[in-house]
Amino acid sequence: MRTVGLSRLGALTLLASSALVAVPASAQVATGTDYSTLTDAVDWSSAITALMAVAALIAAVLVVRKGIGFVLGMIGKR
Repeated sequence: MRTVGLSRLGALTLLASSALVAVPASAQVATGTDYSTLTDAVDWSSAITALMAVAALIAAVLVVRKGIGFVLGMIGKR
């Protein structure tokens, strides 16, 4: 299988285009957009609590499944 590397011109083009992307177009882009009026209305504590509860439920299901497999494996080896 043959691998194809970047040519010198391709590498230079990639480097130049990445440098152009990194330069902000205006002062608004450099400072960022202020979303505080949108995010102030959200109660983040309840949203984070809900996400953590879902993550804990998924973790519990995986632990129970692993435990069942362990116990059944021990029974089957007798």
